[in-house]
This record gives sequence, C-alpha cells and structure tokens, in this order.
Amino acid sequence: MKAIRIKLYQNLVNYKKPISFQLKETYPLHPPSTVIGMVHNLCGYTEYHEMDVSIQGKYHAKVNDLYTRHEFSNKITEDKKRRCKDCMAINGEKAKKCTSCGGKDLEDVWIPRGYLVRGIVAPGVKKYDDLYKENVILDEKNREYFKENYISVIEGPATVELLTDVELLIHIIPKDQTIVEEIEKAFLYPREYPSLGRREDLALINEVKVVNIYREILIDDINIGNDYSAYIPINLIEKDDVILRKRIGVGVAGTRYRLTKNYTLVNCGTKGSPKIVRKWNKVDVIYGSNIKVLEDAHINLDEDRNIVFAI
Repeated sequence: MKAIRIKLYQNLVNYKKPISFQLKETYPLHPPSTVIGMVHNLCGYTEYHEMDVSIQGKYHAKVNDLYTRHEFSNKITEDKKRRCKDCMAINGEKAKKCTSCGGKDLEDVWIPRGYLVRGIVAPGVKKYDDLYKENVILDEKNREYFKENYISVIEGPATVELLTDVELLIHIIPKDQTIVEEIEKAFLYPREYPSLGRREDLALINEVKVVNIYREILIDDINIGNDYSAYIPINLIEKDDVILRKRIGVGVAGTRYRLTKNYTLVNCGTKGSPKIVRKWNKVDVIYGSNIKVLEDAHINLDEDRNIVFAI
C-alpha cells in the first residue's frame, strides 16, 4: 500500500491534553486526531475519510507562557451593586447614600462579570447585537430576561505549556488508496498555511513524498534514528516486537496514553430539541524513546526503511 510521508518543523506548539485547564498541558507528540483533522482541512473534505497515521518526532524543550483564558459559565456571574437614581452612579452593595452626589434614592442593580453571549439553549438569534453584549447593567426590569437568554464569559490569565523546535515524521495511510495523490497535492500546494495543534501553531513542511509501505519479518534489530520518539500501538509492546531501552533505575519504560483518533456525532438531546456532541474513538498507545524493533518482528516499513507504527 501507499502512504504520504510528511516531514515538518514547528517552532512553538501546544498539543493540548483534553483534561488540562488552568495549566494547558501538551502531549509530547500530536494525537492522531490532530493530523487527521489537518489532512481533512487542507483537502477540503466535508465527510470523514478513514485513514491510519504513524507519528514520530522530537522536541528540544518545554517552556511555559501566559495566554488569555475565556471561561464560559452556564449562567450569568454577577455582583450586586446600588445605583443612584439621581446621578446614575454605581455604589457598593451596602451603600445607603450615593458617594458621588450624596443622594439617598438608590436602587439595586447587578453588574455581570466579563461579557455576555447568547446562551446555547436560547431561541434563535435574529440580530448580531443580540449575540454579544458587554458593559451591561442589570436591574429589576431586565435581569430575568438576561438570566434566561445569556451566559457570562470571563477572561483571565492562564498558563500554557509549549514544546520548542519540534521535528515530526508523519505517515498518512488512507484506507481509500485512490486519494493518495489528492492528499499529496494538498500538502505540496496548501490552500492556506498549514497548522498542527492550535490555529496559531504553523507548520513548516520540509518534505512531502508518496512512499510504498511493506510488511516485513525483520532479520535484524532496527533502532529508530534521529533520537525520535514515537506513539507505538500497544499490541506491539505486548507481543515483545518492540522494546524501549530503559534508563538506569527505571522499572518500566514509556508512557501509556489513550489518544483521540476520530469521532461520530451523537444526539444527546431529543428529536425535537437535539443536542449534537462528538463521541470520540480512542486508541491505546505507548509513547517512548530509545526504540528498538526486534528481530523476527512483523513490522511495517516504508521504501526508505523508516519504521511505520500505523495507528
């Protein structure tokens, strides 16, 4: 069978772990779903094309940086205040008179934190002005309307973990072999600057090549070169076809991950009020370095003798 082999470089990237929030942690290599998504975006596919991928690479270091985090609440988060009816100044929650004009005719108001967006469960949005609002003051007249139709989005600083100087070796193996050339052209002549990870994680493509993939029984051990690490299908580890050379004092080498690959759309709501969510299909892999594939192992190789761990 044929595959598209991609060699690329990225300067600073984050392959976000789904369960990391305040500190946006990164995987050491991108999960299969990330590269599959990049392929579908560059090719302009609107339906899923089944494919396997092999992911190898290395990075120089990990660093932390700050970014603006947007936290979506399921309601309006607000602070109670007192507004002067004479000068409209906003006073503290327990104020008995206005600190600006000294007036005593005060009313209760509520100041939302962050800004407001139209809630998912709200009726259809008719105008753009209804979708987004900021600097809103809620009073007894409009408070219930906003609480029923809007949610708060709060901005704040958070930390993101970044990989530096990332080199990747990727093999893309589509199940439908007739689209191999189409994918190759999409990488050779991309319709937009390719990114892998976040939208801003641009990828510099150094090589795009269609290669033949062979399944062989090895007559000698093979080591992965270039100090590359890889995601290895767990069955190859369990069968002892692949070993990760241990460092001194380490009992078990490698890190086990359950990585996202593709998804199906599932309706978690009702027929009349659908709520479509992604149900992810995940694969078990071992991430490791110092990788050796042993003699007599059944393994996939490309025509240049690069090991292909198809996931």
